[in-house]
Amino acid sequence: MNNQRLLAIQAVGALLLVVLAVQLVRLQLYAEVPAPSAAQDAARGNISGEYVRSVPVEPLRGQIMDRTGSILASNVATFSLALVPGNLPADPAQRLSALRAIERVGLVPRSVIEEALAQPLAGIDPLAPLTLREGFGREEAIALRAALADVPAARVRTAPRRVYGGGDVLAHMVGYVGPITAEQADAYLDAGYRLDALVGRAGVEMTYETELRGEDGERLVLSDPVGRELRSLGAEAPSGGVDLILSIEMEMQRAAIEALVKGIEQGIAYAVEVEKRDPEELSRSGAAVLIDVRSGELLALATYPSYDVSAFGWHNRDGDIGALLNDPTRPLVHRAYMDAPAPGSIFKPFVGAAALQEGVATPGTEIFSSGTLTVRSIYDPEVVYTYRDWAPHGLLNFYTGLTRSSDVYYYYLAGGYDQDDETFEGLGIERLSAYARAFGFGAPTGLDLPGESAGLVPDADWKAEVIGEPWVLGDSYNMGIGQGYVEVTPLQMAVATAALANGGDLLVPRIGHALRTPDGVIPLERRVAGTVPIDAEHLEVVREALRRAADDGGTAWRGEPVGIEIAGKTGTAEFGTRNEDGLLASHGWYIGFAPYDDPEVAIVVYLEYGVGATHAGPVAREILAAYFGLHMSPEEEWYWSPAATVGRSRP
Repeated sequence: MNNQRLLAIQAVGALLLVVLAVQLVRLQLYAEVPAPSAAQDAARGNISGEYVRSVPVEPLRGQIMDRTGSILASNVATFSLALVPGNLPADPAQRLSALRAIERVGLVPRSVIEEALAQPLAGIDPLAPLTLREGFGREEAIALRAALADVPAARVRTAPRRVYGGGDVLAHMVGYVGPITAEQADAYLDAGYRLDALVGRAGVEMTYETELRGEDGERLVLSDPVGRELRSLGAEAPSGGVDLILSIEMEMQRAAIEALVKGIEQGIAYAVEVEKRDPEELSRSGAAVLIDVRSGELLALATYPSYDVSAFGWHNRDGDIGALLNDPTRPLVHRAYMDAPAPGSIFKPFVGAAALQEGVATPGTEIFSSGTLTVRSIYDPEVVYTYRDWAPHGLLNFYTGLTRSSDVYYYYLAGGYDQDDETFEGLGIERLSAYARAFGFGAPTGLDLPGESAGLVPDADWKAEVIGEPWVLGDSYNMGIGQGYVEVTPLQMAVATAALANGGDLLVPRIGHALRTPDGVIPLERRVAGTVPIDAEHLEVVREALRRAADDGGTAWRGEPVGIEIAGKTGTAEFGTRNEDGLLASHGWYIGFAPYDDPEVAIVVYLEYGVGATHAGPVAREILAAYFGLHMSPEEEWYWSPAATVGRSRP
């Protein structure tokens, strides 16, 4: 028993030492340190009770700008009124008097004060100032400081605050700053932050926090016993953060958004007029990605809907944020890398590449599509499953199978066929999923923005664990045409398409282009996540098939601007519920790269509602035209007309 008591006492003692150590670290940032006698003598004649206090000086955060130098995030000097809980009087009556003074003089509602004091951070570090009001001018700051001189817990401070430009064009990418949360407190304290600091909470403001932040300075001031500043004793200037230059130009981004919105509206019109769907139930959303296939830099990263990033500026801390969080259209979600829908037929080039590499197919492999493929159940020969093509194509080889986007051709490649006297060995789920992962699907790309979705590459183990059922042939067939359980982000598809174009390098995409320091501009390095395990000769076959698909006889011809030869592929992925005619809703997709002979960029377009060939294709065409500086002729505008989008096929 004595040993147990001794161990308990030792454990409590150790815990107290840890708590004391943590508090000492925290107090180094805010504590009022007794002054050396020499400093006191020089400053106030060694009057008893005076002390030296270290006041942190916030650094100027680095600016964020687009590739051309247009400012997207900068700083403005503001004044703020803050409350230091640890400096409130211990006596309840005096404490209430101090809070009433802050409420009355500082024009701060009692509810705001109570909410601030209830924050977990107030308990973690009572000496960390809690901002109550900000954004007022110098004259009001002087008046407030004088009026609250007898309230040591009140602090009138000046500090740089963030202002954002660009509206909704680059909102998700730029991001915003905000206060440190209780959950983040320990990590930021360990990194040397003050708990009242503003830190990146989204976008590049978050991922490039270390570079943008800079380092605090400090002022040593002589204070009286109740914390009023008497005079300055010296200062160490803060070190400002470096500027971040993004890879995107605002004008290119605007062009991508404008084209995307056109495609979204055409897709919605199709869903309403042709599929007879209720427009009130349809989400107007989509994404477009333009990536440099040589460097991995993102040249456009469009999403719709979006939000105005200024809603998160210092002057609108609460403003419209609640409305954004509760908006059913999810404007805070960037559809290019946070959403992962089914890809449909744009998945076929990667299945084809795997089939070539594994010897499942050659360029001359012929398969006949009558429009359907029937398979008898292995458990009951009387049960027959029918897998449909979107049209009967007749005899196909590898090139025409991809050019015409035949589903039957890719049923064979993915799952194989063994009926009657015909046997064709397909990839099977193990190889199918392995090659999908080799192209970067099923895992985050490493994008320098937070919140990226991993998508999903299913396999037999996944289905058994999540759904509780075995993997069957029909699952492989569905995956072979980009349906079923497979999910990809538009960004993953852009990276994979870039790998087809550049010879196999799986690039790490990035929005950051360079850092601008006092010593000059430092470009960010190209990063390669790996190389796809496809031989060059097989990649060339896939590229040639995609080139033919973008020609007049292929399904992807609407994505090719006049004057530029491209490679392209459409996709129409079914999802949701069936309409009165039994048709499922569809996502519209388009992928491609250009120019074909010497690729510079890869493009991906995703529309939540629409058909790949007739709705997503023209979006890609317009974005590519903007990138290459081409102007669409009146004849080309026909691709946006209702006549071009109604009653068309669904490859």
